[in-house]
Amino acid sequence: MDKLPPLLVAILASPVLLAQSGTERSESTPKPVVPADERAEDEKQGGQRASRQDQPVRVVVTASGFREEELSAPYAVDTLDQRTMIENGSRTLPEALHYTPGIMVQKTAHGHGSPYIRGFTGRQNLIMIDGIRFNNSIFRGGPVQYWNTIDAFSISELEIVKSQGSVLFGSDAVGGTVNVMTKSADFRGEASDRFFHHGTALYRFETNSQSHTGRLEASVGEGGRFGLHLGATYRDFGDIRDRELDLMPYTGYDEFDYDGRLDIGLTETMTLTFAHQRVTQDDIWRTHRTIYFEPWHGTSLSGPDLARIYDQDRSLTYLRLRDEDLGGFVDAWTLTFSYQHFEEDFLRSRTSGGNLRDEYDETRVDTYGAALALESDTGCGKLVWGFDYYQDGVDSSRRDVRRDPGTLAIVSDTMALQGPVGDDARYDLLGIYAQHRAPIGDDFELTFGGRYTYAAANIDVLDDGAGNPISADKNWDQLTFNLRGTYRLTADLALYGGASQAFRAPNVDDLSALKSSRTNEISTGSLDIDPENFLTYEVGTHYRGSDVAIDASVFYTDMKDLITSRPIGTVAGTGEIITASTNGADGYIWGIELEGSWRIDESWSTNGFVAYNDGRADMFPSNSLTSVREPVSRLMPVTGSVALRWQRPENPFWCGARVTAASRQDRLNAGDRSDTSRFPPDGTPGYVVLLLNGGYQVNEHVDLFLTIDNVTDTVYRVHGSGVNEPGINAILGGQLSW
Repeated sequence: MDKLPPLLVAILASPVLLAQSGTERSESTPKPVVPADERAEDEKQGGQRASRQDQPVRVVVTASGFREEELSAPYAVDTLDQRTMIENGSRTLPEALHYTPGIMVQKTAHGHGSPYIRGFTGRQNLIMIDGIRFNNSIFRGGPVQYWNTIDAFSISELEIVKSQGSVLFGSDAVGGTVNVMTKSADFRGEASDRFFHHGTALYRFETNSQSHTGRLEASVGEGGRFGLHLGATYRDFGDIRDRELDLMPYTGYDEFDYDGRLDIGLTETMTLTFAHQRVTQDDIWRTHRTIYFEPWHGTSLSGPDLARIYDQDRSLTYLRLRDEDLGGFVDAWTLTFSYQHFEEDFLRSRTSGGNLRDEYDETRVDTYGAALALESDTGCGKLVWGFDYYQDGVDSSRRDVRRDPGTLAIVSDTMALQGPVGDDARYDLLGIYAQHRAPIGDDFELTFGGRYTYAAANIDVLDDGAGNPISADKNWDQLTFNLRGTYRLTADLALYGGASQAFRAPNVDDLSALKSSRTNEISTGSLDIDPENFLTYEVGTHYRGSDVAIDASVFYTDMKDLITSRPIGTVAGTGEIITASTNGADGYIWGIELEGSWRIDESWSTNGFVAYNDGRADMFPSNSLTSVREPVSRLMPVTGSVALRWQRPENPFWCGARVTAASRQDRLNAGDRSDTSRFPPDGTPGYVVLLLNGGYQVNEHVDLFLTIDNVTDTVYRVHGSGVNEPGINAILGGQLSW
């Protein structure tokens, strides 16, 4: 930490120096086009934007709960649209975040992906779909696979807000909040009272794994009155290859998704939305714990399983009513009712006690939600306020079938008391919040808010650790606050800073887990745990010049009562370590992030980022009841990426290149070192990867694209992953629009 002050000064000073040096616009540089709805919003806000009408303007909603210019957000905000994801070769939602500063995408399997945002993953990051909470009460503390059950091709764009805190969106919003915005017919953007119809057909092929992706979607409606959007995606992923391990068996899987959304304009300002989406995935293997494990840089595995296979099925249905420009105290309001269904089937097959043993885990979660969000002009600023309520119903079971290895005859067929989590459980999460944005003078804005949260867990059946059924009824409540400020130095440059509280209430997994986790480890829950608490301090800058954009930030997150695993015994005959959840950890994570883009001239542009985080927390080494302060698990190494793009105005062809590099990561704690199938003993080697991409617009209806990823065929894996990344991979395809 002794180097933080000079780093802070250097990071924060760079936009100021650039602003002072000036970046004059060439007369030949085309002015960015601002959409009509954003221009209308500009006219409402007046003042700040009036002098910047020739500047690129990006509007975000997740950071503050209302539409605002990205330059005004007192947070680090990143946005992605689907075209960027396609051009980068991203095949899943987690992979799409790979080029976002401060995010490391860990993969236990190629069908799974768990983003680490500012050092946090799993249930310590919050993901939403169209503003609806996606996290549920079975999310675990380590890497989770659930983000991969969102169809990347159904996304219009997404917003990532880091270290936002819990005021607006509640429990879990610690490292980051990601809001996925799905596609719609955009009927209000069509010509009024005129019938419209359009659609696209997309195909994509990957040479490395012989994988196929197809997407078909269409929209119909009447401008200003209604719009219907329908889409379907089919994906057939083959097995991955790299230069060192060659074919990696069982790294492919199948997926089928569909989505639909109907928007109806009840009045000029009121919209009724009904949407439904579903994703199904079959036969996703976690090979790093099976007989298909392959050593890499010293990784090892004893007693491998025969198979570890996941099937996943997720759906979301919601009904939403929104009205804008009401006048009076309430300017706009949004009322949403939602229902989500999640199914996870897991097969673990192994040899045990001389028999073949198959364990079938089934988990079902039904989540009902209701949320009311309101926006008000208080006369001295903007107020967002409301409530949200979500209720999970969880059913979890485990069937244990043992067979004679010679005859395959069933020796025993039993049902356990519970599955991976407690059975017949209910989890309630209620939040009431208010956040106010107030101008102080002409150049400073203060954001402050608070939230009250009530969480309750009722579990009818769980194993007490000795094979006896017990029940549990627990509840917690919490107050959280945030205080942020933005100071506009010029029309193009803003400084922001402040503090945000976050917390995470214990969920059903914390209380009742009974599952395999790290290599040679069984994780169990505990009823004697309390909420985790976090406080993030952050300072940063946003700069938006005519041709240059820069964002820089430094953050420090203080962690209290972190829920971690404590060894409590071993499994007789196997040597597997049994751990239980405990609030034994305090610690911190800090980091720096710098990203920027530069439009060099009318044809050339570049962008890039560099990021790093570090942290320490109290951990319990294997077979130790005493905590020690060690590095936080899976800390992001120094990671950077630089891209260059060429595209002349009115030219149908474009091309680009991107270099991404990460340093060696050898800051390991005892848990990492014991997870021998995923962590090399000397740490994860660094890597440099080159990507080339390009596209050609044949005509107004046909677009072709080509991405060659890992051009140099580098053998590498992301830190903490259970599988290597693909070797050289050409991704080619096209899109037909009508």
